[in-house]
Amino acid sequence: MKVRSNDYLPIFRGQQKLSMREKSQFVKSVSYIYNKIRLISSFLILFLVTNVFSTDKKVITAQLVENGFENIRIKIENARILIAYENRVYRFEVEALNEVIKIVVPLIDDREELILIPLNRKIPIIKFLSSIENCKAFLGNKINAQQFIDDSDIKLDVDREYNLLLDESEFNSSNLRFDLVIKPTMSFEFGPYSDPILAQINLAPDIRTGFWKGMRLSYETIFPLWNELGSRGDSIRTGMVTINQTFRLPKAFFISTTAGIFSGNRYGFDFEAKKYFGDGNFSLGANFGVTSYIDFSGMTRILYSNQFLVTGSLSAELRIETYDLTLGASIGRYLQKDNSIRFDINREFSEIEIGFFAIRSFEGVTNGGFTLTIPLFPSKYWNPSLVRLKVAENYSWSYVVKSNTNDLIGQRYNTGSRINTFFEKLNPSFVKNTFRKIN
Repeated sequence: MKVRSNDYLPIFRGQQKLSMREKSQFVKSVSYIYNKIRLISSFLILFLVTNVFSTDKKVITAQLVENGFENIRIKIENARILIAYENRVYRFEVEALNEVIKIVVPLIDDREELILIPLNRKIPIIKFLSSIENCKAFLGNKINAQQFIDDSDIKLDVDREYNLLLDESEFNSSNLRFDLVIKPTMSFEFGPYSDPILAQINLAPDIRTGFWKGMRLSYETIFPLWNELGSRGDSIRTGMVTINQTFRLPKAFFISTTAGIFSGNRYGFDFEAKKYFGDGNFSLGANFGVTSYIDFSGMTRILYSNQFLVTGSLSAELRIETYDLTLGASIGRYLQKDNSIRFDINREFSEIEIGFFAIRSFEGVTNGGFTLTIPLFPSKYWNPSLVRLKVAENYSWSYVVKSNTNDLIGQRYNTGSRINTFFEKLNPSFVKNTFRKIN
């Protein structure tokens, strides 16, 4: 029997349809597996990237904590890394900034830009911005400090970058850590011919701590070592006792409020505000205080008055960047109830500061003098802990030409928390000039 070729056609066509279905199912299977692989790969890449970021954070944080830095926040985004830190280990903030660069940069491999934000009491002061390549060239001695700082950027405007860090965890908090700060105090007066210089030298340990951002509590006790200025200075007595709260508002606007016992035997309340412009080379300030007299004779007897005096002033400061020179002028009502104008000129030589001032009251009295601030040994302290003993960062001494009571115009008390000192010598132009001198 002959078999026609067409007899096999139905079978062939059936097999052809089955092969097409199998092919369609195969394509769907391959596509499904491909999509699954892509999804798994995406999760794997995300995990690896996240893990690398986390590892970078952990390593950098651990190194900064080991070296005593506090209030650390780190954010890694795209090609840059942002780090906020607080220094209470190094006496000089520029040295601390240099040390942070030495610690952090060798731990960074795949980033292009580094932003460092030094803090004081958890409040940002400035931002330091540089490329990782520039930092590594500086650390490897391929470029000098002049080239390094010229290719970096230091700004007072830090609001945007610091806000990015607020969602990040904070490590090694400075809250509820106590410093027992040892500092000398000295006073001198001209005496009679037989004893031309009269002196009073005291040791004034100061217990300091903070409970939250911007806050500081301070209690000082005075121990007399040498006294030729009257019997009241012979006893152990309470010194300055203050609680201060400092705020940084947007656009480099600072506010400081202090209550307690101040220098010059004054107690009461003090308010200070200061606005910095540009990179901090010009500022306008205002001060207002309500204080009265207080005196401690020993630790138990207290003499005080409830008649309060209102003082206040308006001020302006201009910084000449090239010379680290600051020119200041203020006008106001001061402790002798005088209305006076005061002119100040200060120059910084690294950690040493020398200043001169001249005062003229509306009543026609003139006075003047100079101030000297020098750093105290050592330059590095023990790492902060629950309780730490340390020496004050510096010692300041002021000399007034005329010391008669009626001539003491333009005088005001010290709260220990003025905004100028809160800056910790982190003015951008000063940091740049100091870095340029690093060998």
